Amino acid sequence: MYKITKILAVPSLLVFSVLLLGITTTPSLAKAPGAWIIEVDEERCADPRVAQANREGELLVVASIYETPETTKAHSEGFKKYWCLDDDFEVKFEIRNTPGTIARLEAEASEGVPISGDVTTMPAITWFMDAVDRGLIMAYNSPNYAEMKLPEKIGLNNVPYWTSDMYMFVPMWNSNAMPDLEINSWMDLLDPQLKGKMSILDGSLQQSVALVYDYMKKSGKLPDDYWERLADQDVLISSTSSLSIDMMMSGERPVSILGVSADACVLHSQGATFIKTAAPVEGVMLQEQASAAFASAPHPNAAQLWLDFLRSHEGQTIFEYHEGRVPGRAGVPSSCAVTPNNDDLMDSAFAPDYEAMVKDADLVANAQAEFGALFVN
Repeated sequence: MYKITKILAVPSLLVFSVLLLGITTTPSLAKAPGAWIIEVDEERCADPRVAQANREGELLVVASIYETPETTKAHSEGFKKYWCLDDDFEVKFEIRNTPGTIARLEAEASEGVPISGDVTTMPAITWFMDAVDRGLIMAYNSPNYAEMKLPEKIGLNNVPYWTSDMYMFVPMWNSNAMPDLEINSWMDLLDPQLKGKMSILDGSLQQSVALVYDYMKKSGKLPDDYWERLADQDVLISSTSSLSIDMMMSGERPVSILGVSADACVLHSQGATFIKTAAPVEGVMLQEQASAAFASAPHPNAAQLWLDFLRSHEGQTIFEYHEGRVPGRAGVPSSCAVTPNNDDLMDSAFAPDYEAMVKDADLVANAQAEFGALFVN
């Protein structure tokens, strides 16, 4: 059977560890990008921070991604080769889900104890915003941040504190069950032929879905009655991502209105090439996967080098393949047939308005209540 083996930590969405109908195929990692794609650059390795990092001896990554041995190996070995670090230099990963990662950091920060970690990557911009105000995040402007153009444009960076890779929320469908379906616009979901064939995660509970609803409703890009008309399409409200994907794969509900492109990439890698996605012309929501260093990092040189590597072309190539995210760096192509290159999203992507969320504590709750009134009640 098809099996999504990556754990995708999306804010307020349930973990995407899903068993799906089909035949298991294990993707070959023989050509997976890793340290082998990196050419040693003696001038780069002469950076004085490299010698300091070697003396520090290790890097501590506290994050909610890098869950598999394949991705930790690719990133740690790539990092060491990129900077010509000593063989005995260690990259240590401490991985939890996003709430667990935040709780672990707050257990120290709230007590005034320096955070015992160097860097983090997680989808939690509102926490990062507060952490900057509290002096917990290192101000470091990597020379590679200038190439993080898409997240900069849509407000998912805060240089010099953090930059972001991204999740993409898109219509996703089973083309075996719907061979003639083409989606170019969100309006295409109002086609009468799709009535009773679509599902969506419960936006009255899931923040990410509520934020897409809220943005598209306020953007003016769709008719005022769009969401009411969509609700009239007999859309099934799914309590979990696993249920939505399972119904898509079986053909019971072949269209998932707000799928995560990383899911489609995993399914494609396992042979389910009949899964299709679309980036509607009115726009798609990208949500952050932000990376930063801690102000109290016990290994500050290694922390800065890690961020430089993670935002390099080579580091982004490794990250995109193994983590299934839309890379933030311009010019890094997608390795997945169902995820567009980030350069192609410059004119259509949008992100949650986190500033508005901080200013209006009721914004998310109001959006969730409106969604529930339309789709759930």
